[in-house]
Amino acid sequence: MILREVLLPLLVCPECHNKLSLTVSKRDGDNITEGLLKCNSCEKAFPIVRGIPRFVGSDAYVRSFSAEWNIFSCTQLDLRENHETFVNKTGLLPEKLAGSTVLEAGCGMGRFLEVVSRERSATIVGFDLSLAVESAYANFGLRQNVHIVQADVMSPPFSQGSFDAIYSIGVLHHTSDPEAAFDKLVPLLKKGGEVAVWVYAKPRLPILSDFYRIFTCRMPWSLVLALSRLLIKTYTLQSMSRYIALILPISMLPDPERRLLDTFDWYSPRFQFKYRTPEVIAWFRRVGLEDLRVLSFPVSVSGVRP
Repeated sequence: MILREVLLPLLVCPECHNKLSLTVSKRDGDNITEGLLKCNSCEKAFPIVRGIPRFVGSDAYVRSFSAEWNIFSCTQLDLRENHETFVNKTGLLPEKLAGSTVLEAGCGMGRFLEVVSRERSATIVGFDLSLAVESAYANFGLRQNVHIVQADVMSPPFSQGSFDAIYSIGVLHHTSDPEAAFDKLVPLLKKGGEVAVWVYAKPRLPILSDFYRIFTCRMPWSLVLALSRLLIKTYTLQSMSRYIALILPISMLPDPERRLLDTFDWYSPRFQFKYRTPEVIAWFRRVGLEDLRVLSFPVSVSGVRP
């Protein structure tokens, strides 16, 4: 995942979308570990720190994700499960991405980068606003076809028409404006390229966890983590009584660490929007995408740029 010069043609200034010039401060063979990317037009500069181009000054509203994916940096590294989840939520088959240039919007600690990068002829670029990029670095830094960038989906630093496929799994609904974030991704597709997203489904009835989030999303992430640890202690009781589960919603995954991760992930993010399938389909249609597919795992939709 160390920055390599093969990535540079894909990068542009996130402000004015012009080309960048590279100044290298430190190399490790072909890998660029420290340096500076400077816009040839507006002259804004973006550092390369520990091999990762950094296009954001801080992780702002995603500090809980910075904490989450560094604390739980290896919790979800189950290749078989992640492969199944990737296919179910995107409809993309990793083996059919051979020779493709692929973008993941919101890569977290890299669980799906691992799936796609096993097709060695594919080039996969993952970006994330949070410091989860550090965990992605630690997990997959040696893979030659993986590149990591720290950037904001609202200002993606990539050339238009650069990617054969783009996917985002469980990320857009945590942005301040998920539809606007989706709109930023579509121009990055090549003609004939496919984009796939999965976002949280809107439940038929209100759930108490959404009410609790009014308070928890404003708390320090460390306090929410501590409360999540307390909450998951009710797992045995909730297994026996659905009434307790309704009052104190937690993840019911059998693995304790996964259960804690998912519960923390429910309650900590500042933004957490939920959608019905027709709403997401409307995003795709509005920007002119074709060959729309609605997958069985709600809400998962994919489409092709004509």
